[in-house]
Amino acid sequence: MKFYCISGVANKLMESYLRNRHQTVVINARNNSNGYFPKWEEVQHGVPQGPVLGPLLFLIYVNDLSKSVSDKSSTFSFADDTSFIIANRDETEFKYNTNEILTEMNKLFHSRLLMLNYDKTYFLEFLTKTDHEFNMQVSFGNRKIATAQCSKL
Repeated sequence: MKFYCISGVANKLMESYLRNRHQTVVINARNNSNGYFPKWEEVQHGVPQGPVLGPLLFLIYVNDLSKSVSDKSSTFSFADDTSFIIANRDETEFKYNTNEILTEMNKLFHSRLLMLNYDKTYFLEFLTKTDHEFNMQVSFGNRKIATAQCSKL
C-alpha cells in the first residue's frame, strides 16, 4: 500500500491549525456592565481544545516514551492518558522499575517542555490471590503519587 502526501497543502493546514490563534479571558461576563473586555492575545503554545487532531499530535509528540521504558513495563495510551503496567513479584525490583519509569517520563516531558500533572497521576496495585501487597508509597522528587483503589481505562 502506498501513501501520498501533498506537502504544500499539508503544511498550510498544519500552519493554520497551530498559528494565528487568539484568546481572551473574560471574568464574570454576565456582570461586565462597564463595557471592558480584555484584549485578544495570540496563543504562543499548544493546540486548540476539542478537535481530534490535538490528541493525535500529542501521541506523536510523546510516541517514544513507551519505547524508553519497554523493558520495564507495558504502556497503554489513549489521547493524553498513559498507563504503565509493571509486572514484578520482587518488591525491590518493582520499586526500582517504578522509579525508572517516572524518571524516564519526566526526562522526556522536560525535554519537550511538558509537565506531569501529579494531581491526575495515581498508582494502583493489582494482586492475585497468592500475591502479597507491597504496601508502598510512590513518589517522585518531593511529590507523592496518590494511591487509587480502582481505575477506568
